[in-house]
Amino acid sequence: MSTLIIPVGLAFLMLCVGLETRIADFRALARTRAGVVAGLVSQILVLPLLAAAIAHGLGLPAAHAVGLVLVAAAPGGVTANFVTLMARGDVALSITVTVLGSLAAPLTVPLVVGLAFSVLAGDSVALALPLGPTIGAVFVTTVVPLAIGLMIAERAPETVARLRPGLRRASFLVFLAIVATAILSQWAALVLSWREVGVAALALNLAAMALSVALGRAVGVGRPGLTALAISGGLRNIALALTVAIGLLGRPDLAVAATVYVFAMNATALALVALLRRTAPLVEGQ
Repeated sequence: MSTLIIPVGLAFLMLCVGLETRIADFRALARTRAGVVAGLVSQILVLPLLAAAIAHGLGLPAAHAVGLVLVAAAPGGVTANFVTLMARGDVALSITVTVLGSLAAPLTVPLVVGLAFSVLAGDSVALALPLGPTIGAVFVTTVVPLAIGLMIAERAPETVARLRPGLRRASFLVFLAIVATAILSQWAALVLSWREVGVAALALNLAAMALSVALGRAVGVGRPGLTALAISGGLRNIALALTVAIGLLGRPDLAVAATVYVFAMNATALALVALLRRTAPLVEGQ
């Protein structure tokens, strides 16, 4: 059942991201080019290396180490745009980084995870990543529904606007279903490993947000952009990580890090929203 619920749920979430996006949003590239580059470099290159370093430093078992890198390799989460809005950040920058990261995911995720297997797992996790099928499956479950949603949003904006509140509620419920499915499928491993994996997940989450902000500051991104980068860096696309671990690789033990990370990323995101809504300037509509 998990091999069906998780990829179908991910496709639905990516469809909803497309419905929330407009072609005009990409015009933000000209205005926030440095921020976009900082966000993509952080998420595609820096975070997987950071996850590998944390896993090695904490001595995680091979399966959990690869799982943590998989979490880091996943693009920004589909909830990052909404959370950025709530935190009074640069939503256009968040959308751009999320969409471009999702478009790159069919290539970057399999490559990073394949490398993680060879470096961190060795013979202890005897499974070769099927690169071609994985790229195709990630493409079908992310890029295709994203493009369909974007096309619908451009052609029927009034209809999408009318359906948006219901779609957001449905997205939240689907995300909960994906997480619940992963937790139930790996409950025994979670009970045994949540302490050691939890420390690694929280460390990755906090470091991801801090490094995203540091890279943004280095290229001159303003406060709203830094908020967007921090949230996009911390909120990973856990549905995609679970799809790769359980649906494509058939290795639910690799999903332990992702299921634990859900708790860490949402706790810190809520704390950041609460802090920034107290201190950030009020933006119209927020």
